[in-house]
Order: sequence, then structure tokens, then C-alpha cells
Amino acid sequence: MFSDVRLDSFIREPQLRVSVGQHSDRGRKAVNQDFYGWRLPDEPLLGSKGIAVALADGIGSSDVSQVAAEFAVMAFLDDYYSTSESWSVRKSADRVLAAANSWLHSRTYHSSYRYEKDRGYVCTLSGLVLKGTTAHLFHVGDTRVHRLQGDALEQLTQDHRVRVSENDSYLSRAVGFKPPWKLGHRR
Repeated sequence: MFSDVRLDSFIREPQLRVSVGQHSDRGRKAVNQDFYGWRLPDEPLLGSKGIAVALADGIGSSDVSQVAAEFAVMAFLDDYYSTSESWSVRKSADRVLAAANSWLHSRTYHSSYRYEKDRGYVCTLSGLVLKGTTAHLFHVGDTRVHRLQGDALEQLTQDHRVRVSENDSYLSRAVGFKPPWKLGHRR
């Protein structure tokens, strides 16, 4: 009789294993304007929401964009797990980051940077949610995400920049830059 044998002991699904390494450098600026983080929640959130990773980069023209970078990453990582479990990954990320965008835009509007928005609370951001067997990539600005497979490096994101000359370009999208919000998404 096989009534004592559990079926799940015979069926093993592959387990996702994730390693995270992080490093950032201030570059030429006196302050590091980068911020990054990740969340590996316990069940049941791990199964329903997945693993989230985010990286934000402040814009060089702003002296306060490191505040925007930290806020955007923390909002994405904390608030994503508070969204409805019935929402798709895309809807959850879009709503969370739209709220972060509005808050940062408002902070610039009510600051001394009101008339110089490129000096306000603005950053670029890339986020990744690993849920089940699907990777969801979210992107705004020019924080690039690449995939290394074997010896090949593939850029997965497209910079949100407008080129005005051979040597000059500017960001066309960033977190905190302006509403309405448009987030890039790739599965």
C-alpha cells in the first residue's frame, strides 16, 4: 500500500538559488549618489511576490539626488511587498514606483530647487523581481542592467536619454523628474 508515501517526495521542482553581491563607488563626486538593496522575504510572500532587487543612481547635476536614490530603492523594496497579492508584478511595481515618483517630484517642487528640477530630488532606477521562473525588469533613466551568459554580456535596458548633439544628451525619464509616470518593463 502506498498511502503513507507523499507525492511531493517524488516530485522535486528546481529551487531558485540567488547570490547577491553589492559594491558602489562615489566616482568623481564628494558624495556617493548610488543606493541599492534587495529583499528575500519569508513565505508566504516569497511565493506570492518573489525576490526583489533595486539599484538607483542620483543625477550628477543634483546635490540631493542621493536622497532620491535611497528613497526610490527603499520605497520599491518595502512597498512592493505591501501591494495586493492579486496584483501582477508589473502592476505592483508600477504603482509603488509611481507613488515614489510623485513624492520625490513634490519634494523638489516644495524645495529651493523648484525652478531647477535637474538639481532636485531625482534619480534613475532599475529594479528586478524574480518570481517563479520569471524575471521582471523595471527601468527608468540610464541605470543599466546587463546579463552575463557565458562570455557574452547583453545590455537588457535602453537608456532613457535624448541626444541633442554628438556630445550632449539629457535624461528623458527619471524617478522624481515629472509626472505622468512611464516605467519600462521587460520579462
